[in-house]
Formats: sequence, C-alpha cells, structure tokens
Amino acid sequence: MTPHRFAFVTLRYGEQILGGAETAVRRLAEKLAARGDVVEVFTTCATEVFEWRNRLAVGTEVVNGVLVNRFPVAFVDRDRFMQAQFDLQQTRDKATERAWLEYGAHAPQLYEQLLRRRDDFELFFFAPYPFSLIHYAAAVTPSKSVIWPCLHDEYFAYLPATQVLLRYARGILYNSQPERLLAEDALGLVHPRAHTVGIMVDGITGDADRFRAASGLHDPFIAYSGRMEDAKNVPLLIEYFETYKRERPGNRLKLALAGDGPAARSTADIVHLGFLTQQPLADMYSAALALCQPSVNESFSIVIMEAWLAGAPILVHADCAVTRHYAATCGGGFAFGGYDDFAAALDLLQLHPQLRDKMGASGRRYVQ
Repeated sequence: MTPHRFAFVTLRYGEQILGGAETAVRRLAEKLAARGDVVEVFTTCATEVFEWRNRLAVGTEVVNGVLVNRFPVAFVDRDRFMQAQFDLQQTRDKATERAWLEYGAHAPQLYEQLLRRRDDFELFFFAPYPFSLIHYAAAVTPSKSVIWPCLHDEYFAYLPATQVLLRYARGILYNSQPERLLAEDALGLVHPRAHTVGIMVDGITGDADRFRAASGLHDPFIAYSGRMEDAKNVPLLIEYFETYKRERPGNRLKLALAGDGPAARSTADIVHLGFLTQQPLADMYSAALALCQPSVNESFSIVIMEAWLAGAPILVHADCAVTRHYAATCGGGFAFGGYDDFAAALDLLQLHPQLRDKMGASGRRYVQ
C-alpha cells in the first residue's frame, strides 16, 4: 500500500505538553507514522497556553518516530491581545474580532513553510481551533485543510472567523456527537465532509498498589488530571473538596492533582503530584475512588476514557454536554450541578465500594 503523506499543525507538541487536543494530535501522528505513512508536525517553540514563550529550540527533531518542525512565536501585541480576548466575552463586533486575530500569537516562519510545502502533503490537519495561528495557517492550504476543532460552547465558537474557518475547510473531524450537534444546531455549520471520529485512546493496565507505594498516598482519594487553571474549573473542584472536608471532620478522603498550572495547590488534604506519564497515571486511576473532571468546556476528555479503562468512575460537571452525555450513556459516573450533588456522590462512593467498581466496569465496557 502506498503510504499517505499527512501534516499536522498545532501550537504545542511534545510528550510533556498538557492538553487533550495536543495529546490527541500526538497520538494520531505517532500511530500513522508507525503504520508507514509520511507524517510531519508543524508547531511552535512554546509549551504553555497564553504565555507562548519560546522555550524549545527552533528547528527539527524526531519525537517517537514523527518529524517535528518548530518555529518561533512572534507576539504582535500581548496587551492588546489580552484586552481583545476579554472584550470578546462582552461583545462580538468585527473590530474586536480583528484585534483578537491580529494581536494573537503568530509564527510567520511557520506560515511561510506551509506555503512552500503545501504540495508535499495530501492533507493538513489543524487543531485546536480557538487560536489566531490556526486561523492563519489553515488559510494557507484551504483545499487540503482538515479542521479538528475540539469545539466548546464558548464565545470563540460563535465568531464569524470560526464560521469561515470551518465552512471553507476541506473537512471537519468531531470528537463526539454532542460536539457535532453544537456545531450543526447552535452554529448552523453543516459541512458535507464532517465526521464524528472520536479520539484514539491507549489502554494501559494500572496498578493501585504500585501507585500507593510510589506516592505514599494510602488514604482514599479522588483524582484530577490535566491543566490546573480557571478554564478547566479546577478552583471550583478545590472549593467543593475543601467544603466537603470542613463539613466532615475526621473523613480521610484526599484530593490528588496530577498535572501543573496556576491553580495547583498542596495542603494536608490536597496532594499535588505534578506531571505524570501514562503508566503512573493509569496506576493513579486504578487507586482512585473516582476521577473528577469539572471542566464545562470539553469535546471529548481523554482522561475520562483512561480512567474508565483503569476501572475508576467519574464525577463530571452537569453543565458540560459532552461529559454529561458520557456518564449518562454508560452509567460510569455522576454529574453534579452544584455542591450538594458533588458531596452526595462522594458519600455514596465511600459508603458503597461495590458501586465504585460497578460504575468503573461500565465505563470500561463503554470505552472498549
């Protein structure tokens, strides 16, 4: 079989990068390269969302069999960009949208390279959508651009620029049916070459005893994995957990945080584990009472699937259509609309260990 030639364009790339879209891109690129396709990644030297400092070296490197081309980020005007991003939450006028696109993080050398090499690949995949660089880069190769938006119900989704990005692309990949319904019903984006494809998830067997020995965490705990920031609702999770502990003095439950970000905390009851690779993460899920995914902006959530494969149920925010859909479809966890729901779920899981195992098993069957 003649190998295909695919290019992936994303703002951040690498094994140490936290983010569902970035993880999905990396795993698919590696799988395609492993089967014999020609795969290249075009990305920046940045590692952190919104900071966009060039922390990695400019040039090319091979990461797990994939050729990665890195280009420097050039911030046109950071202050104006942040102001435009704030203003977009209040208004969606054309001037504010133009400012957001113009003053965002750009990589002119990346654009030039895409233009120079647009005939070298059959398709260019772009992910995720709400960044100036993706809008500009996808415009270089519209007849070959496949947008993998990882779309959320947020103000970026309703911008005219997003309509243009998606409508005039060659195709669209959706991670879940609720994401596609958002695009088609709320945004009116019915594309002739749109497909709901999910995300590739690697199942790794976890070892709860190994996690407890390595971490020293022997008390029961709920877990969180990912970027620790306001956008992921981590402060709400911490607030609910601390309220739960105050109301139940003597309860030994802990909160384990895997990942990094400005919302990370470490207290007597909150254990910040830092960045964990796949195997230690699977071990953590196996030992956890449940994985809590409080974000309301998800198009898939890889960590939920990984937790289910490891046998842990989930706690998700009821305001997220995608994660609520998953929990309701397979019975693999609880959705909480407020603190009372959150607390009741934790009480049930601690009082009935068999419920934890049953829900985790339902989730595993769903992922498989």
